[in-house]
Amino acid sequence: MEGWDPNTKSTLTQIPLLSTKAGPRDGAAWTQRLKEEYKALIAYTQMNKSNDNDWFRISAANPEGTRWTGKCWYVHNLLKYEFDLQFDIPVTYPATAPELELPQLDGKTQKV
Repeated sequence: MEGWDPNTKSTLTQIPLLSTKAGPRDGAAWTQRLKEEYKALIAYTQMNKSNDNDWFRISAANPEGTRWTGKCWYVHNLLKYEFDLQFDIPVTYPATAPELELPQLDGKTQKV
């Protein structure tokens, strides 16, 4: 955390740390990791709501916790832009980060 600004550091200290290093192929260890992920996600969402900085909603789309869907939004000039959000947890997670998909923006240019 060296070199990070104080605001980022204070945000990270409010989110529970993940201690289990497991991916979807790891059986019971993955279940434990998924519980830790949920706790961190809930803490982050609550923190955002309390700071009036709410910008996304996600939930697991399957019981295994490997497919996630939701919504994210951005407000610009008092207009709210809302997008569908989806991603799959790769089998090599946590060594490989998930790729977030915004299907409505697929094929659009940067100007849009």
